[in-house]
Amino acid sequence: MNCYLRFRILLSLILLPMPSFAQPPAQDRRTSLNRGEWSAQTVSLFNTWGGLDSNPGRVLTLPSPDSKKIIQVRNERVDIVINGKTYRTKLGEKTNAELGWAPDSQHFFLTWTDGGDIGTWHTSLYSVPESGIKQIAGFERQIRSNFESRIRHLPIPKEYGRTLDRHFWLEAEYCDANIVGAQWLNGSQELLVSALVPNVGNCRYMSKFEVYRVAVPSGKILQRYQPREAYKQFDRQSLPRIADD
Repeated sequence: MNCYLRFRILLSLILLPMPSFAQPPAQDRRTSLNRGEWSAQTVSLFNTWGGLDSNPGRVLTLPSPDSKKIIQVRNERVDIVINGKTYRTKLGEKTNAELGWAPDSQHFFLTWTDGGDIGTWHTSLYSVPESGIKQIAGFERQIRSNFESRIRHLPIPKEYGRTLDRHFWLEAEYCDANIVGAQWLNGSQELLVSALVPNVGNCRYMSKFEVYRVAVPSGKILQRYQPREAYKQFDRQSLPRIADD
């Protein structure tokens, strides 16, 4: 491995993905109610901030906006109580999960990672009927496909155009995108979601991101925004940081 690649990997471990908010330390994270790592409009289920982190004794009660449905976290177990009946879920299997209730209490989105901060981040959508919760299959598929295709068709950056530096570009790779939920829009009919290149490893276009407005529950893309455009229209505390700001 050449010196340049060693530097890129070391730098990525220092920076790690770029949510817009640095989580402050809580007095007692077992019981504190903290926002998620990626969005100011979510709540962290476990108050964990890395793939190897754990929070024994975690206790959280998170009601829906209409107060008729309640997410309960006890250690790594996550239940939902609907009309007084408790249903066990598999949400406890999701690392670093953060949850955002829809204003109408009929859905919530869950942002989670399959491998800690250096894993791939996903956004799952769940409907919440009276019989429990149901995951909406393939909700992020269109976003991921669109963003990753666009990244692969971008021109080679000018700094890699010279013959001397071109091998750095050739040794890098296209990485799986991170898909992270931001905020509900148009009542509960739409969701704002960010798609970004991971800021880890040796990814091409590291930290580049775009923002999508999608329909609920289909995940159909309604509009795509560049970062600065999204900053003007939406809650920037629920969007990734722009790398050169």
